[in-house]
Amino acid sequence: MQGNMMQVIQPNHTISQSTIALIMKLIKKSYKEEEQQEVLNDIVAIVDEVKRDNRISSELIREEVVEKLKGELATKDFVRAEIAGVRTEIAKTQTKQMWFVIYTGIASAVVIIGANFAMVKFLLETLGK
Repeated sequence: MQGNMMQVIQPNHTISQSTIALIMKLIKKSYKEEEQQEVLNDIVAIVDEVKRDNRISSELIREEVVEKLKGELATKDFVRAEIAGVRTEIAKTQTKQMWFVIYTGIASAVVIIGANFAMVKFLLETLGK
């Protein structure tokens, strides 16, 4: 039977020699000698199918994770567009602040000139009496 066991182990099978030996030990206890090779072939086929399904599943999971990460990560163009938008907003804010300072200066000048005019008028009226 050991020679027959080697017929099952081919490069396309994913079961190790030690696992095959353990399976053969269990098969020898439970099956007649003429059934052992067929049972071993069936078990190897089942294990290969399960491993193939697991490999396909893991590849699909990997592809899905990669796609989700690509969607989550910012691209260079997106980041550049966001930075350009922020720069535009900063420039607008700076312009608004500059006009606020100019208008405040003008208002202060008008108040000062008005106060000076009122003071001069008061002095002239007081001196003229």
